[in-house]
Amino acid sequence: MKSGFGKTLLSAVVCSLAAAGLMSACLFGQQRPLITESTDTVAERRLRLELGGEWLHDAVFPLSGLQGNLTRIGVFGLRFGLGSAAQIELEGVAQDRLSIEKRAVAPNSPLLDFSGNSTNDFGDLVLGTKLRFVQEQKTRPSIGFRFAVELPNASNEKGIGNDETNAYAAFLVTKTIGKAQVNGNVGLAILGDPLDAGAQDDLFTYGLSGIYQACGRVNLVADLYGRTGPGGIGTEEQSRLRAGVQIKAAGFYWDAGIFAGFRSTDPDWGIVFGLSREFKID
Repeated sequence: MKSGFGKTLLSAVVCSLAAAGLMSACLFGQQRPLITESTDTVAERRLRLELGGEWLHDAVFPLSGLQGNLTRIGVFGLRFGLGSAAQIELEGVAQDRLSIEKRAVAPNSPLLDFSGNSTNDFGDLVLGTKLRFVQEQKTRPSIGFRFAVELPNASNEKGIGNDETNAYAAFLVTKTIGKAQVNGNVGLAILGDPLDAGAQDDLFTYGLSGIYQACGRVNLVADLYGRTGPGGIGTEEQSRLRAGVQIKAAGFYWDAGIFAGFRSTDPDWGIVFGLSREFKID
């Protein structure tokens, strides 16, 4: 962690959730603003639209040597239910904009092609599918699997992307405990090495999230997630936290939260917000 802010934030979140009785069914199955996936899927022939934004302080891009505040505009997701226990997904960012505070000599520094103290580009698209193959029972959790491919839409000439195609696979576990839903993910990230065209870095991915029904239309949420292993420049390890609320109002699912990063190459802190809505597709 680049400062003590994240550690203080994590302690406050853990204490607050413990006081609320987190480990003691969530009201609605909304994914945002969590990264750790539950085994829940969108109902058959229904489409969930998600749209949000993020502001991340002190984001670091070791491959390009750029560092600054990252604004993510139009963080979107499309989730379509294929059946009672399957969905397909499309996720991405309409525009990433980095306000540059620092520059350092890095492997991709000679490739940078922009002027001024800011750069922007489209975010990488992620295509995925999620399956639930064990339904939750009173004495056992539900179990699922998610596979996704990340496409290299963000250009390395803009200093934000790596120009690599990545693959992700994870087993998902969900258990309802009183008024809470607890989700766990363990999996593998196969990341293209941007410094060696013939190499890849395989990292272990993890996530643990909790959703607590605070009242009829409000959920409290927290999510600790990341990846660890022999990563390199452009495929660094991550350890991150999100915590916030989900609110159902006016036909939408609203969300807002805070972000903290714990590794030197993670953004230091930030805010996230957005909304979701489901539609029936006839």
